Amino acid sequence: MVRTPSKNPSVGSDGSDITDAVDVADTRKGIQSVEVSGVIIAALCDFKFPVPLKDLAAAVGMPPAKVHRYLASLVRIGLAWQDDLTGLYGLGPMALRMGISAIERNDVVMRAGRLLRNLAIELRSSGHLAIWGERGPVLIRTEHGGPPIISTMGLGTVMPLLRSATGQAFLSTMPHNAIEHVIRAEQDILHWDDATVDRLIVETRERGAAVIEGDIVPGLSAISAPVYNLDGAVACCVTLMNPRENYFQPGQPAFDVFLRAIADFTQSWGGKPRDEDDKADNPGLKDRSAFPGGRKDV
Repeated sequence: MVRTPSKNPSVGSDGSDITDAVDVADTRKGIQSVEVSGVIIAALCDFKFPVPLKDLAAAVGMPPAKVHRYLASLVRIGLAWQDDLTGLYGLGPMALRMGISAIERNDVVMRAGRLLRNLAIELRSSGHLAIWGERGPVLIRTEHGGPPIISTMGLGTVMPLLRSATGQAFLSTMPHNAIEHVIRAEQDILHWDDATVDRLIVETRERGAAVIEGDIVPGLSAISAPVYNLDGAVACCVTLMNPRENYFQPGQPAFDVFLRAIADFTQSWGGKPRDEDDKADNPGLKDRSAFPGGRKDV
């Protein structure tokens, strides 16, 4: 027997709500409001800064009034946030908590967090873990093994790729085509040519770690190196910072301790970098035996 559907598909012939029954019958059916909320949250992730309602609505292709209703609920549960003064919207504290919790479930990142803590205590330094985000290295954990270093770098900070130790560690190990959009954007700001970037990659690889002196924070010595997943991909980068000048320079005790700890951790974990042709990963290095011109801002 075929029933003629009612005008309201959520109401049965007897006037009862059949939504729950449909959900039980078809486990693939979702909750539309949750899916719409997901679209809005994804758009908030795509915007680099807090965004006006009209821009967010345009990005998701919905009327501003509809987006506003969803945002009201998202703000109440902490997945979104609204600035009281400007009215702009961004991701809320619950979104940050969810992201960090998801990252911490990654076993290698969790182990790397313990490595960071031990190194920070042993070398009396501050440090952080970073993973690769859409716009560059993102800080996901901080540790202080010595006097805290005053800076604006907090959880969720996106670090410069070319001018920070963390960024240079990713630069020298990530596939070029995966990070080229970030490289180009920073090159335009710094006025660096390809030869300068290529030289930076080569020097970092030869040294075994990225080392920076007083670039992001004046007077700060920083060192960073990657930790690899079992498949050879970069899982995260471990970075330490110390206020003593040249503290992490090659030849200094702290440099050797840091590199040895990273190597021991990699061996114990079983991770290793992918054995890929540098020319494939970094087209900018192809067929170059010298690196003329350019400058290095460190």
